[in-house]
Amino acid sequence: MTDETPPARRPAASRRELLLGSGALSAAAAAPAIGRPTAGRRPNIVFMLVDNLGFGDLSCYAGGAIRGVTTPRIDRFAAEGVRLTNFMVEPACTPSRSAFMTGRMPIRSGTSAVVNDGGPDGLTPWEYTLAELLSDAGYATALYGKWHLGGVAGRLPTDQGFDEWYGIPRSTDETLEALQPGYDASVYTPEPVLEGRKGEPCRKVRDYDYAFRPYIDREITDRAVNYIGRHAGGSQPFFLYVPFTLPHDPPLAHPEFAKPGRSQYQNVLAEIDANAGRVLDAVKAAGIGDDTIVVFASDNGPQTLYGRGIDYGAQADPGPFRGEFPSAWEGAIRTAAIIRWPGRAAAGRVTNEMVSILDFYRTFARAAGADHRVPTDRPIDSIDQTEFLFGAAPSRREHVMIFHGDELLAVKWRNFKLHYAIRESARGPVVTPGEGVVNGIRQRLNNPWLFDIENDPKELWNINTANVWVFRPIMRIISEYKKTVAQAPNISPGSAGPA
Repeated sequence: MTDETPPARRPAASRRELLLGSGALSAAAAAPAIGRPTAGRRPNIVFMLVDNLGFGDLSCYAGGAIRGVTTPRIDRFAAEGVRLTNFMVEPACTPSRSAFMTGRMPIRSGTSAVVNDGGPDGLTPWEYTLAELLSDAGYATALYGKWHLGGVAGRLPTDQGFDEWYGIPRSTDETLEALQPGYDASVYTPEPVLEGRKGEPCRKVRDYDYAFRPYIDREITDRAVNYIGRHAGGSQPFFLYVPFTLPHDPPLAHPEFAKPGRSQYQNVLAEIDANAGRVLDAVKAAGIGDDTIVVFASDNGPQTLYGRGIDYGAQADPGPFRGEFPSAWEGAIRTAAIIRWPGRAAAGRVTNEMVSILDFYRTFARAAGADHRVPTDRPIDSIDQTEFLFGAAPSRREHVMIFHGDELLAVKWRNFKLHYAIRESARGPVVTPGEGVVNGIRQRLNNPWLFDIENDPKELWNINTANVWVFRPIMRIISEYKKTVAQAPNISPGSAGPA
């Protein structure tokens, strides 16, 4: 039987934390005091995550006027904090959310792809989420928005560390199902909007249908603003996770943002900016700005081939990069991320050093004074970026591994990216020359593709022949990952936990 008790409530594991080539660091490693809370003043954490926003969408990145809509509220927020231009996420919605919640590469958790077969999906209760870690450290926790880490009882947010939540268990494209020819509601249960509190069954608020799609992010924002007002100045610090549903397909904004002459996606960008601004205003109005870490980020890059039966026109844009999700192209896995913590994160700083969505797990744990709660009985791929984000030290991350499904698609190391697929099988890893997905078309390569991302951001010029030396450090990364899997096997999708 699998032990599903969170690791922080179990005796220490018999083996020490694995020191991973994928970037995990010992929780016991000595670290400077920067970023640690002073007595009685642990920071609140507000984490806003948008769904499929491209690098070329926001004004403060590569969008703005050239996209027909500016984003003044988010731009002002970026001027108040640290703007990352080399922020790495996962190739799809579920994997990025899993990485954020666990600090583990999604391949380890059985969440490296979206599961749509109707069985148990998302995170096994065995995983120890960031919400559980912060809750055990004395934080109030809430989620308003898209979960996409489990749609069945036992795997909903209130089962995974959140005190309360309102939102959708899966994804927005399901609002299009009932509009398709031949749709049969008797064989497919429409996605619900759910509401719940820890220790109680979640209740259905309504169906998440096409008619309600333009209104849900207003509901999410209203509840987030209300939560900040209720918890500001309370006896507990709080962790508020706000995963908006926009701009995911279908990109339908609240009617208030539907302006003549603008495309539907332009309307959506305007709403995203306004909703983020309302959350920021709530933090300021509550008088907790100096004591609150606020993050705005996107879970992955554009989708351009997934509209089903309805024409929405142009949607997200990857800016200077190539590709869309789910792939290992930079346009899919490199997105916007802005972090503000007044007095600690330097206002107006822009950095191109690498950070992964994985890294918030350890960084937030340390900010909460709870780094001792990071599990030591499993590989943790998160890196504590406290000194980098809230100090002057360089980033501690040098590479990321890009998985989708059961394949390692690519490894990004320093300014290089090697597309080199490794498929897991019953007989062990099977190495293939590489893969690529461009506009939904999968390509198998005769030889690996190697790109210098800084000099070739669109990944057009394969330089593998003259740079075979780069294969060596990358293959060492892959080898170190395999060693950790041999010691702590990856969890199968839908299973109850480690075998």
